[in-house]
Amino acid sequence: MNHLKTALISYILPTVAVLAIAYGYAHTADAKNENQVCDQQFALCTSARCVPQPGDPTKAICFCDVEEGKSLSTVPCDKVKPSTDTNNIRTVYSAFALKQAQAGKKGMKCPKGTPWTWCLNKRCTVDPYDAKKAICVCDVVRDNDEWMTFGGDCKTETCKTAYWSGAKLADLDSGTATMLKALGLDKSPIKWCPAEK
Repeated sequence: MNHLKTALISYILPTVAVLAIAYGYAHTADAKNENQVCDQQFALCTSARCVPQPGDPTKAICFCDVEEGKSLSTVPCDKVKPSTDTNNIRTVYSAFALKQAQAGKKGMKCPKGTPWTWCLNKRCTVDPYDAKKAICVCDVVRDNDEWMTFGGDCKTETCKTAYWSGAKLADLDSGTATMLKALGLDKSPIKWCPAEK
């Protein structure tokens, strides 16, 4: 009986503790990544052109638009709240919105393995010379998932050479569903570039 108790304390309890901690971390991570709809100033990078950051191939500098209104982030709105510091430098954060699709920009699907940038929730500086533009530092992605962008004007050859701000298709679907509900729209405004023949 003592042998059974020792085995229970030595093996089973630590295993249960590890599983409980792992579940707690997973639950917290899921809670952090839920879509949030914010109503404030933000950087819209859905068609932004980007260039790799000098000295750091994992980052890219992206040139985005500054917009106002409802947008989506995956962190609480107060964490992506715009601000102006004592040097009059304005900070906004990149968020997802359907504005460029509503304005007629088409979604372009790009093949797996081509480089792109992920800008959601990234900190950006409003251009002091043009308050309608922002410069954001985003993550460079090189993986085996198909992705899309509203940049590129349907020129799919630029998928291999440009670093467009983009999103995985599953993330686009999730974000679009959230924004349609927030805006009270029944139908997605997204139109796609013609498929290559």
